[in-house]
Amino acid sequence: MPTGRTAVSRRQAVAAGVAAMTALATGCSTPAAIPPPKTVDDFDWQNFSGESLSLLMSEHPVSIAVREHLPEFEELTGISVSLETLSETDYMVKLLTELQSGAGSYDAFMSSQPMNFQYAGAGWIEDLLPWVEDDTKTSPKWDFEDFYPALIESLRWDQTEYEGAGQGGLWAIPANEEGYALFYRKDVLEEAGIAVPGTIEELIAAASQVHGTVVDGTEMNGFVSRGDKTYPTLNPCSTFFLAHGATDIVDGQAAVNSPESVAALEQWVELMQYAPLSASTYTWYEAQQDFISGNAVFYLDADHMAPDFEKSPIDGKVGYALPPEGPRGRGSSMWVWSLGMNGASRHKDAAWQFIQWATSKEFLTAAIDSGNMNPTRISVAEGEAMTAATADWGDYNEVWQEILAEYARWAYTPASRFPEIGDAWAVRIQSAVLGQQSPQEAMDEAAEKINAIIAD
Repeated sequence: MPTGRTAVSRRQAVAAGVAAMTALATGCSTPAAIPPPKTVDDFDWQNFSGESLSLLMSEHPVSIAVREHLPEFEELTGISVSLETLSETDYMVKLLTELQSGAGSYDAFMSSQPMNFQYAGAGWIEDLLPWVEDDTKTSPKWDFEDFYPALIESLRWDQTEYEGAGQGGLWAIPANEEGYALFYRKDVLEEAGIAVPGTIEELIAAASQVHGTVVDGTEMNGFVSRGDKTYPTLNPCSTFFLAHGATDIVDGQAAVNSPESVAALEQWVELMQYAPLSASTYTWYEAQQDFISGNAVFYLDADHMAPDFEKSPIDGKVGYALPPEGPRGRGSSMWVWSLGMNGASRHKDAAWQFIQWATSKEFLTAAIDSGNMNPTRISVAEGEAMTAATADWGDYNEVWQEILAEYARWAYTPASRFPEIGDAWAVRIQSAVLGQQSPQEAMDEAAEKINAIIAD
């Protein structure tokens, strides 16, 4: 698809991190000593001219924009750069192998919250907070305060399991953000005389009413979303989970079987009855393609999918709305593609030059034309370039910014083994959706599995 992500994104590769971590005990060769950062008097883009960097990135609008503009970075800094990109699954596997080796072959890379937790727990990723605070290494124009606070908080962690985000180290700098929005077919709702749903109950009722609507010879489902048994399925589900005020871990024990969590799942299961049966195996990719193909009226997923909708057969027919409200208000998880530094890099000064350049106001503005939605800086999000790029997309530009500013956060307890915990949870969500277990039975079993992981 246009964003370069693959249908198996964020799945086996990240979960395989536990196996990769075990490989540390198998006798890898001792890497060469890591040189200390250089001392400089003041910040200058040319401070590390002549050095070389090696980057590893996923195929994504972030890396597309970086490749297009790399000559500008090399001219600005005098640093030469080698960039390797891979499909998302291959990228995650290779990055895990590289980091666990300690070889330092790649100096900087794309990362995300669960990847950061995993890498920080193993000591593979550099804490960037000291670099941010060093005014001899960071440009005075870079403006750290311009990033959305929720994004920065989601990339922080103190490496102590179940202590919560917003503490300790800063493991990456945000380059791309996604919250979770409600997409809907404007034409179908207008024809049926249905208002855009604002609550979970209204969404379920509307999906029921439009289920079976025929448009251009296609009988549409009322709803579609992810249903695959891996942890990315939690992201659209998080809109219900947070709307009920549920929490995954309380006092070091699983709380996914709390009354709030079970009530959220009961409503999610009810809504998924208006999705195709095959949706129980959908990743984001299949769900998105189902919606783009005109097979569903409503869809809950990553808000930055908008460019794909607006370059498809449903161009101009899609509306964008906030996630539905529940008993405790609205909520959305977030996924943040960010840039991290290899803890074993031998070119950390040059790597930091690259990371701050690739997350600068100037670069993120230019990256909009490469499809890098949504900007992680407030000034860029509110700037003319973003307004112009989304001028024909209805309420999209306002909706995604409101989601990020008011509702989006990392919805789960930070943990180095989060992929395992999330998978154990998602498997039981799928079981409830398929009617194999009641929501209570499914969440009781999920809690048991999660507690076993915590106790391990």
